[in-house]
Amino acid sequence: MKKRHDHYFNKAKKENYAARSIYKLEEAQKKYKFINSKDNIIDIGCSPGSWSQYLLERIVKTGFVTGIDILPATFAHPKFNFIQKDIKEINYDDIGDTVFDVAISDAMPNTTGDRETNHFRSITLAYTITNFVILYLKEDGFFFIKVYDGRDLTEYKKYLKQYFNSIDVFKPKSSRDESREIYIFCKSFIKN
Repeated sequence: MKKRHDHYFNKAKKENYAARSIYKLEEAQKKYKFINSKDNIIDIGCSPGSWSQYLLERIVKTGFVTGIDILPATFAHPKFNFIQKDIKEINYDDIGDTVFDVAISDAMPNTTGDRETNHFRSITLAYTITNFVILYLKEDGFFFIKVYDGRDLTEYKKYLKQYFNSIDVFKPKSSRDESREIYIFCKSFIKN
């Protein structure tokens, strides 16, 4: 039986964050130090909003956060622009000439009881998100994305290597032990 209300769930509730996933981004930031106070950041699949909350409360001072999700935003902030749309439907009119220093994504498709189906859906979504990010990320920018581990991960990593100088697979301590989720940190975007 899964232990749903663990230490990180309780900590997030106590600290008034929308979800326990805040600590995954926090761990990544401590390890890679890729987000700065002046950065313009896009948070793809941002709902319920814990990653954007973390950025706005602890890091971003002069920068800005744009959130995208098909679900509604759960909070508002003067430095937070929310677009409620499917990532596949986002176009130039939504983003304009904006260029982002950092792109992050904790997005996941609806899951099933089948691990391979979940992995395939996750990788398919990751390609969609990556294809969006490469249009709007600045040269030398960073990309941090969640996927489910599985047989198609190697090909996806090869795809990322076309666009970034280095990639690193990261499993946060705050991820549940039984979870197949991993994160990929991509450094130094190569603008073609």
